[in-house]
Amino acid sequence: MERAEILWWWTVGVLLALCAATSVAWLLDGRQIGGESVWVKPIKFQLSLALHCATLALVASGLAGTWRDGALLRWVAFASIAATGFEVAYIMVQAGRQQASHFNRDTPFLAAMYAAMAVGAVVITVAAAIVGAVAWADAGARFGPALRLAVALGLIGGTVLTLIVAFRMGGALTRHVGLEAPGAARMPLTGWSLTVGDRRVPHFFATHMMQAVPLAGLIAERTLPRAPAVGAVLLVAAGWVALTLWFFAQANRGEPVLG
Repeated sequence: MERAEILWWWTVGVLLALCAATSVAWLLDGRQIGGESVWVKPIKFQLSLALHCATLALVASGLAGTWRDGALLRWVAFASIAATGFEVAYIMVQAGRQQASHFNRDTPFLAAMYAAMAVGAVVITVAAAIVGAVAWADAGARFGPALRLAVALGLIGGTVLTLIVAFRMGGALTRHVGLEAPGAARMPLTGWSLTVGDRRVPHFFATHMMQAVPLAGLIAERTLPRAPAVGAVLLVAAGWVALTLWFFAQANRGEPVLG
């Protein structure tokens, strides 16, 4: 059977191909949901999940053969890829129907699908924590001390923060804290509200801790002696957590990201 990293890389390829096709739909289809193209959300999720799977594949490729060839990571890959497929497919179907996928509980079926999306998101996110824990436990992994620590902190810490923010946002059934006026100013590219609190901001930083801290660890390991490199990783991880929690508190107070 294929190693987990190969399964994740195949998923990256499929997601990027879907993103290319969805981008064509975005150019040709003028329909909107909530003031933006119906295809913006599918594109964002395709790119975000491609980055997530690529992160897991890169970490898995640095593990010792025992872990790379073992059943645990393969089952983690299967579960996360199945959840990814469900999430992307449902978001695309809802976009095609010009209906919201998130926070949409207008019928019993839509409420059930929203609950299923929550389960899928947990599976996808927790997969990162498992990979991070394996990287920390694997004495034969091809990581130096700073990078090993960075991978563990980034993936496990990112998982915890993501679940905290996502459950708060999902339970509220809205990304915003406050009433956003129609046509209100939003940040380019991200679409974050510039007039009310927006929990997508801390969600972004929580999720991408999984890439930012390991990248910092890689740079530190290649440019600094061992002890300063480990110290730099701890500093970056602590700073990233603090920044994410600050944005989370800001959003919960109803304050815009640039407020």
